[in-house]
Amino acid sequence: ALFNDMLQLTMLLPIIHTLVSSPPPLGVTTNKEVALGLFFASKDLCQMCFAPIAGILTSKTSANAALILSTVGLGLATFVFAEATTFRQLLVARGAQGAASAAVMCGGLSLIAETHPPDVRGAAMGLAQTGLAFGLLCGPLIGGLLFQRLGRKRTFRLAAGILMANAAGMVGLMGLAPPERTAEERKRERGETVTEDDASLVASSKRLLSNRDILAVTASTLVVHAVVGVIKPISQVVLDAEFGMTMVKRSFVISIATVAYFITAPFSGWLSDRVSRPRLVALSLVLMSGSSAFFALRHLGIWAFYTCVALLGVALGVQKSSSQSLLADLVDKHELGEYSMAYALSDVADSVGLIIGPVVGLWLGQVFSHSVGVLAMGALCLLLAPVVLSIK
Repeated sequence: ALFNDMLQLTMLLPIIHTLVSSPPPLGVTTNKEVALGLFFASKDLCQMCFAPIAGILTSKTSANAALILSTVGLGLATFVFAEATTFRQLLVARGAQGAASAAVMCGGLSLIAETHPPDVRGAAMGLAQTGLAFGLLCGPLIGGLLFQRLGRKRTFRLAAGILMANAAGMVGLMGLAPPERTAEERKRERGETVTEDDASLVASSKRLLSNRDILAVTASTLVVHAVVGVIKPISQVVLDAEFGMTMVKRSFVISIATVAYFITAPFSGWLSDRVSRPRLVALSLVLMSGSSAFFALRHLGIWAFYTCVALLGVALGVQKSSSQSLLADLVDKHELGEYSMAYALSDVADSVGLIIGPVVGLWLGQVFSHSVGVLAMGALCLLLAPVVLSIK
């Protein structure tokens, strides 16, 4: 499900420019850059807004139900891309994909946390992140090839059909999955008394939002994605203006980060079952600040930019695998209720980072230089590392 989620979201990357450049009403004739910006921002904005609702729905139903229903929702949103006749419909469909993605992430990660004990949870989270990375790696390639061979309608009808088949498969596999455990059931297993506050979603959410450790891990997600968010657009400008790279070569350079993420995620998940998880999250913050430093050193040669991109992928893999396991540990340790609300908060931080990073970083880049914008985001990572390291 997580692989399919990322696959569908990234299939559009090589296609959307063609769709926006189409004759109206599907495309636009003026302000194409603004239209593209709105299209990509709509996904993150809707994902950010819907994540808390997804957390509540997951806690009120079950992680399995949330995962299946959100996969169906993602399939329906993808089908709209096949039948859309106006740019506004494309925009609505992309926003719906973001909302469905929030529920997929919340339901999927909650299901892993509920069905895997802490001593093997890291490896399971690492495997899930590997699925996301593989979808990120395959999505643009598959999307471009299918669009070229089949056209828009058949490409997205096929993609929607695959998602529906995936949802049907998950229904069939529900009986084989380990049983899910609610927060109250976990307390009973430990021989503890379940109070009225434990059953209250409002009370557990307040405890979650006031917990220093949870907020520190969530902040690490925000700043890591802020660096990713600012480097992604600036890198295209830099590789073109300073190194004279073609679009194909630029795509190859950016894919280094995806490959590094794909390789690192399962290993860091396995490692988080054996090494302190707060230390791994802190390490990811240091690596991400190192990535921003190598971006500023690109005048030394293209090797510095390659190092920047590779470190970014490694940092992302380490942070995602270890932080998701750490969040589940903290929910158990501090008795903060359902895992779904913690993952909803993390998903909000993910989206906020991808929105704030480009806005602040690009503004600093215009006022000062591209390096200042990236270094500012990297400095936040470095400042947060000791805070995360203090989590016991």
